Amino acid sequence: MPRTSNKREQLVQSARDLIHQQGYRHTTLADIAAHSAVPLGNVYYYFKTKDDIARAVINEHRVSFADLFDRLDTDIAEPRGRLHALLDVIDAMKNVTSESGCPIGSLCLELNKTDGPLANAAGEIVRDQLDWVAQQFVALNYDAERAGSLATELISQLQGLSLLSNALHDPALITAQLQRLHRWLDTV
Repeated sequence: MPRTSNKREQLVQSARDLIHQQGYRHTTLADIAAHSAVPLGNVYYYFKTKDDIARAVINEHRVSFADLFDRLDTDIAEPRGRLHALLDVIDAMKNVTSESGCPIGSLCLELNKTDGPLANAAGEIVRDQLDWVAQQFVALNYDAERAGSLATELISQLQGLSLLSNALHDPALITAQLQRLHRWLDTV
């Protein structure tokens, strides 16, 4: 159960966890209420529909990544170092990823099968990642087109790695492949 005094935040965090663990389609408002220890009747005060809470979860993911990117930009002066730090964040999440998949990739995949507006909103999380990674490559003196290609290559590899690790239930796969990606970053 999330630990916060704000019921809305509790609901969003519970929804975020449950949607990652069991998928959007299989997560009900009753599940979210039970997980957050907020009475089901109170859920409707904050979110009228399941789609409303999904939008809040998507927004929470976007804010989390924006905060991460701001911290990396502030704390690490060199763009290559920021990219390496991003890989370290992925490595720190390897057990969760191998158990339940990438929270963003899984959400995008599921929503793309069912809902246009929510799918588009979830896709913006990936766009934010691509844009930030591309900015790092631009800062490494790549032109915008090449930086975009390198960003797509890196994010594609990370998403593929998440899928493989989840399918094989093997967090060590993430660590091994991230070591290869660290070496790749040193050469580009």
